[in-house]
Amino acid sequence: MVQAFTPGRSASPLAPAAATRLADPRAIQALQTLLDQPGSQRLAVVGSSKNAGKTTTLNALLAVCAARGEIAGLVSLGRDGEAFDAWLDFPKPQVRVEKGTLLVTAASAAGRAGRLLDTLLTLESTSALGANVLARARAPGGVELCGVPHRSAVVEAVQALQACGAQRVLVDGAYHRQAAVHPKVADAVVVAVGALLGDDPALAAQAAWPTLWALSRPTWDGAAAAVAWTGGLTDASLPAVWAQTAALASQAGAQPLLLAADPSRLLISECGIAQLQARGVQVAVRHPVPLLAVTTNPLRPGGSDADPLQWLDAVARLLSDRGLAAVPVLDVVTGERRQFAG
Repeated sequence: MVQAFTPGRSASPLAPAAATRLADPRAIQALQTLLDQPGSQRLAVVGSSKNAGKTTTLNALLAVCAARGEIAGLVSLGRDGEAFDAWLDFPKPQVRVEKGTLLVTAASAAGRAGRLLDTLLTLESTSALGANVLARARAPGGVELCGVPHRSAVVEAVQALQACGAQRVLVDGAYHRQAAVHPKVADAVVVAVGALLGDDPALAAQAAWPTLWALSRPTWDGAAAAVAWTGGLTDASLPAVWAQTAALASQAGAQPLLLAADPSRLLISECGIAQLQARGVQVAVRHPVPLLAVTTNPLRPGGSDADPLQWLDAVARLLSDRGLAAVPVLDVVTGERRQFAG
């Protein structure tokens, strides 16, 4: 059972930070339906910006695991659950775990949790805060996740969590780090989109498009000729893209196709995407990590918050206009959901 709490209490392992927001039961039900789909045992949660609502989404997914009676496993690429955001200096929600939840974090963070966590083993990988450990929650409470910085270490952490009994692993993806959407790390991804991206809902939603675009690239079927792209696709690499796709572009009736290994390699900006489209270059991936859902956060710390329904509609409209109408868009706090047909 997910416990309620009183906002304004000081942050401690057993008392969540003031900024923590509980998921609406309708949102938990909607996410539970999504997790019924096969291929989501390792689920990445990625934010398209700072204050995207990633931690709130993560907490909602943990509540879903609790409702299903699943043992959840947690690992982060960055840092999550700390009392204050290191960049914007505002209160952050804690990561809320249930009794039995397994997690990977720095040994120092596990120590700060006191009796809340039992350390089960020490991993080979280290973080900026020292050795990483795998621990189990002895009771419901708030925890701090200290990031595992390298993909190989994340893979090790995911495997260790599963070996210790995690039935569903949630990978907390750090801001502007798409390593969490690598097929060796995750089976599917949920993207959180925050209104902090801009005051105008439509323009703010558009600013989230590069992340959504990367995760919605089609899977290469092998039928069409393609230029294999190694490394990351960035704005700086576009001149090389034009050079390598020139031969395909010169063939009568052929549309240039660039083939990346997986979505974690697609790090291009909205401007870069527009240049690709202008030149008719399509991008596909060999190994997709499907976009399972998008969540929205209307809060703008230090400014005027967006209207939750207006922000939800703006993000849903963006997905519909860009050919992703099948992807559900959800505000996990209000429980409202949108899927526009076009």
